[in-house]
Amino acid sequence: MYSRDVMFVEVGKEGRIVLPKEIRDRNELEEKTRVIVRERNGEIVLIPVKKYDKPTEALFGSLILNELLDDPKAYARRHVRDKVMERLDP
Repeated sequence: MYSRDVMFVEVGKEGRIVLPKEIRDRNELEEKTRVIVRERNGEIVLIPVKKYDKPTEALFGSLILNELLDDPKAYARRHVRDKVMERLDP
């Protein structure tokens, strides 16, 4: 059931929901797209996780280091996770 500003979906088996095609298309959500699920002020919020073809290029210049790292990928993952969490918890 749809109206102009509101779209209704049902929670199905195992808590699954199907997002309307219009929303999937607008937000470029394809099969296996990851989303962050948050509860905020009594609402459920879905935040698409952007996927990069070359993640290292997306991160280039975002870190300034004074030392070499043993595991730069792990450090970058932590950095990105921390930045996402900062954005989610104002």
